[in-house]
Amino acid sequence: MTFLASRGFLKEERVEDSSTYRITKRGLEFIDTFRQMRKLFAALDERAVPTQPEPREPSERGKPRRQVGAQIRALTTELKVDTKIDFELEIHNPMHEPIFLTEVMDFPPPGFEIISKPSYCSFEGSYLKMNKKRIEPVTAEKIGISLKTSREGTYGLKARILYEDQTGSQQLCELAPTKIDVSGIDVTRRISTGYKDLDNLLLGGIPENYAVILTAISSDERELLIKKFLEAGVTNGQTTFYVTVEASEVEDLVENYQSHFHLFICNPQAATMARSSPNVHRLKGVENLTDINIALTSAFRTLGQPTEPRRACIEIISDVLLQHHAIQTRRWLSGLMPELRAKGFTTLAVMNPHMHPPEEVHAILGLFNGEMNIFEKDTGKGLRKRLRIKKMYNQRYLENEMPLAKTRLLQWKSLFSNVD
Repeated sequence: MTFLASRGFLKEERVEDSSTYRITKRGLEFIDTFRQMRKLFAALDERAVPTQPEPREPSERGKPRRQVGAQIRALTTELKVDTKIDFELEIHNPMHEPIFLTEVMDFPPPGFEIISKPSYCSFEGSYLKMNKKRIEPVTAEKIGISLKTSREGTYGLKARILYEDQTGSQQLCELAPTKIDVSGIDVTRRISTGYKDLDNLLLGGIPENYAVILTAISSDERELLIKKFLEAGVTNGQTTFYVTVEASEVEDLVENYQSHFHLFICNPQAATMARSSPNVHRLKGVENLTDINIALTSAFRTLGQPTEPRRACIEIISDVLLQHHAIQTRRWLSGLMPELRAKGFTTLAVMNPHMHPPEEVHAILGLFNGEMNIFEKDTGKGLRKRLRIKKMYNQRYLENEMPLAKTRLLQWKSLFSNVD
């Protein structure tokens, strides 16, 4: 045993005054190679090395010993860099006795890190120790593991599972080779927010077909950002929907872009707030969400198949939440967001989180792919508004805080108007 341990075929572990040994990766590789060489020599001369029969499981019918099987597959449909990739390791024990998983070797593959795993697992180098996880007889066990890599490319996964039977004898099960293609995150299909500084934070803009929520108290800076988002759409010929309770800031868009700008005013005084026009939809308020859905559906029917990106701004989230609370608001948004996405819309929703209890705010935030937040920060020269990206699911973005000065927003507005 000492001889084998000195050459790396076994690993000695001291337990009080005694030593225990377990086979190493090198030892298993040696055994595999030895068996293959013995078969090769036997093929040349059957008298040279007599072949030994494969071990058989005791059975009344004398059937060969059943083999433990395993497979691993990615559960995530799109494998992207810097994102969680979910895998499922499935172990099949066809025998009439339990087995005990010792470790999964060569897992994860080089370049990957483990993000989540079962509590009974531990990670050591290129080994995922299973701590003798018991698999019952004639049972299949599924084990969920999440990985992440920062490099795109094609990876070969050829893991091996070491397990013990009831006698303590160690056995090896090799998984079929699996190819993993990890692609880079697509940053080209972005929708401009209309404000270059924000687009830079988002690495080009809001991802197309995403639903992003802007959380902020009412302020000039918030209204300017909304206006820029709408202007960027209509000036580029994109169908643009705006659902709001106040329309005074977009009268010029209603008049100048009637072919592709749709205004939905949810206000009891809607009849006096905007000129009558085919692209203006007046609703009595946010009390009846069905009326809002009907108005949006009617507008959808006037649209053909999307050939250009479309955008929508839903500025009534806080009004709806005050009126209907979290359960009804979630139900309404859960139906509206997928429909907008299916019609080719990238959506910017707006909510004032200070108007609602924290639990209702979090109930709504979880429905969106991304979240941006305007907040105030003491810079030593007084409170200044800043903006940060709090999340953007499965996408890269800069985590820097961005100063949000009204003068700079107005400057961009002026430049934007000159270009127009």
